[in-house]
Amino acid sequence: MKRFLALCLMTCLSLPALSGTAILTVGLSGAAMLVSPTPAFADVEEDAGLVETEGDSHAAADDHEERAKPPILSFDFGSAFWNLVVFVCVLAVLSIFVWPSVLGGLQSREDKIREDLETAEKANAEAQAILAGYQTKLDEAATQTHAMLAEARSDAEANGQRIVEQAKVEAAAQRERAVADIENAKKVAMADIASRTSDMAMQVARGVVGRELNAQDHADLVAKAMKRLPSNN
Repeated sequence: MKRFLALCLMTCLSLPALSGTAILTVGLSGAAMLVSPTPAFADVEEDAGLVETEGDSHAAADDHEERAKPPILSFDFGSAFWNLVVFVCVLAVLSIFVWPSVLGGLQSREDKIREDLETAEKANAEAQAILAGYQTKLDEAATQTHAMLAEARSDAEANGQRIVEQAKVEAAAQRERAVADIENAKKVAMADIASRTSDMAMQVARGVVGRELNAQDHADLVAKAMKRLPSNN
């Protein structure tokens, strides 16, 4: 009885640290104690008195040893009944006052773990969304960079082509101006040559003819001299 009460007390003290399987094991152990080997302490005391009165006989000592051996199993209905009553009472107390708090603590812990998992999943989803946003921005920036490079390349090619065309136009204008300057210089030179030739012809004619030439004679001589000059065209 005392051992069973001590076992129940230890169960109550260590219940917060026990699992359902451990509690069931303790209960089965208490039930097993209902039928347990109980030493026959009364027989032992009686044999001790017999030994004191008949200590001088070796045969009596042997008989005492034979009778002092307790039976292997003994069943006391009264002890078993009260053990069962105490076990049922302890089980009722545990079921009413202890187990609900233990189950409530386990449920609270389960809820806390579930909330932590949900929070972690939510944080993971938010992180994935932020990462996807950053990746989208990087892709947009890369696209804009490629577009800007292509536009700059196109502008450079267009500017280069425009510069080439402008250079060609300026070169053609310069060539035309040079040709015009050459033509003007040629005309001036031809006029100068004609004037010089006319003067020389008039001097020669004056020496040959021996008279002054009038304007008509001068014009005829110039025309003849111009015809004799080689053509540069």
